[in-house]
Amino acid sequence: MSVIQIHPSVDVISWTDTDLYIKCPYYEELHRHGFVSYESALRVPHCGMPRPSYRFKFPTAYEIDKTRARFININASEDLESEAENGSEDETYLSGGFSNINLSETPNGPHQSEVTFDDSTEQITFQLDGQEPFNERRILFAISDCVCGKVSSVRNYLEQTSEKSIFLHGKDHNGDTCLIMASREENPVMVSLLLDFGAEINAANKSGRTALMEASLWGRLESATILLSRSADRDLYDKKSQRALDLTHPTHRNRKERHTVAGGIWGDPSKDPIYKEAVLNRDSDRREIARVLREIARVLRGGEVRTRADLQLQESETTYHSFRRSLDGQSVTHYGPIRQYPISSSVKTVAVLERGRPFPSIAAMSGWGHSEWPSTRVSGRNWTAMVLKLAAIVGHTLSAHAAKDQGIQGQFQASHAEKQLIAYFLDRHVFLRQDKTLNPQFDEEIESQKSEISEMASRFPSIRQMYRLQEDRKKLVFELFDKDDKLLGDEYDEELVKGLKSKVASLDEEIAVLKHRPETRQMRARERQIRLIERQKTLQERLNRMSAKEPVRTLRRATILISAPTHKVCEDCLLFKNKVNNFFGLQIELRECTA
Repeated sequence: MSVIQIHPSVDVISWTDTDLYIKCPYYEELHRHGFVSYESALRVPHCGMPRPSYRFKFPTAYEIDKTRARFININASEDLESEAENGSEDETYLSGGFSNINLSETPNGPHQSEVTFDDSTEQITFQLDGQEPFNERRILFAISDCVCGKVSSVRNYLEQTSEKSIFLHGKDHNGDTCLIMASREENPVMVSLLLDFGAEINAANKSGRTALMEASLWGRLESATILLSRSADRDLYDKKSQRALDLTHPTHRNRKERHTVAGGIWGDPSKDPIYKEAVLNRDSDRREIARVLREIARVLRGGEVRTRADLQLQESETTYHSFRRSLDGQSVTHYGPIRQYPISSSVKTVAVLERGRPFPSIAAMSGWGHSEWPSTRVSGRNWTAMVLKLAAIVGHTLSAHAAKDQGIQGQFQASHAEKQLIAYFLDRHVFLRQDKTLNPQFDEEIESQKSEISEMASRFPSIRQMYRLQEDRKKLVFELFDKDDKLLGDEYDEELVKGLKSKVASLDEEIAVLKHRPETRQMRARERQIRLIERQKTLQERLNRMSAKEPVRTLRRATILISAPTHKVCEDCLLFKNKVNNFFGLQIELRECTA
């Protein structure tokens, strides 16, 4: 008898011209697959577990995300947020610095040669029966006692050792200090002891994590409370742009980190973590840490800490409710208020873009000075400029108002809420000519920046020296990578490795001095600008390719509901809408709805 294998169906969350992303139906991981066509097809899960292949399906309700050059499934907002939590190659590229050159600044200030536990020389001699005595570094036992919560042993060590500074400020190969390690464990007394002896409270490891961040991730409420009472900085970010508060949240990313760090293999139920968390207790403590962090933030902003009990009772607006019975007498429909849109003055127009379910309603208010409000998703500051560009594309002349344009002809007419929403619709659903061709300005700007760097290098010897030191350091790091491998056995040369590390540290000190010179900072700023432009060019090239792979079914119809102070649709907005419809083959309708 054969076993029937059922292939689950999964929705495509987002896709580009080459890749598509789905949420694994087995382990909730985001998987990337190659994009070939819009035909539904089977794909093998990337979990490494014996599970049936799944069949992916593309959505009919989608938007174009031109900023990140991708199509997105409008029904997958939660999964898209999860993707953002886990980071993307675009964000990683833009947030990354000089990965080969350690020139970043730490929370404690500019680059300096870090103390490591390897700098310790204090030894303990062991004599075993019948064997030669051997030595081991004393600090290793103190670190073990610290992690295990042996407070008395650590206290005795700190009171006796000559290497107290190395123990308190040194770091291991991950950049962890003793305070960071202790904060992960359930031992607040150890955290307090280390702080009493002068441990750096905001020291960060190679991942940018501080003691407060680790206590928050692992739900160590008492340790987090001690750290906050000693003025730990709650606003620092790690290298994945997360703060302590973010690490308290019950996200997929945080659960996965705790599972894997504790020794488990994510997606493999047969591999249990060595450390098994008391989930209910730790989740409760993480929620309490989050509450404390939020309350501190409110107090520092000068705001009063409020709860739901502080909400004032409001009269029900019964006047605006009504019922309507169907003609066949089989149903009753209730009509009532849906949402409220605050406006900055009585002459403002509010408009709402309706594209049909499942697309959300998008509101805009007339004007060009405001950013996004909680009740309006469209920023007049950004979208007025887009309307000006669209008017030029479709050949619509925006009438001038000398008293209201404030130096930009047509700006007043371009700031109308109706036009802003038309621009929003085109941004999300239509590839413009600028989206289909590469802007030569990218290459021109890159060449301009490179030319300025070359000119600066010819004028300033310090810049030429910086480049030489960087190249020397890169060669040493490559050699160190090759030589610092304990698997070499007898071929491992400890003295050579120490010498290479010393040379790298010396170069780091020279580079650190040069990097603070004004001309070097200017040069670095231009290098960062070049990388940013190159990344923008790459995204633009991808958007160009995507325009040739647009789905056959595209949204071309929408209605914009308007509440104008005149109770009339603006004549210029009607003309603009007609020209946009004719130019792009759309069916956008403007409808005044003020009662």
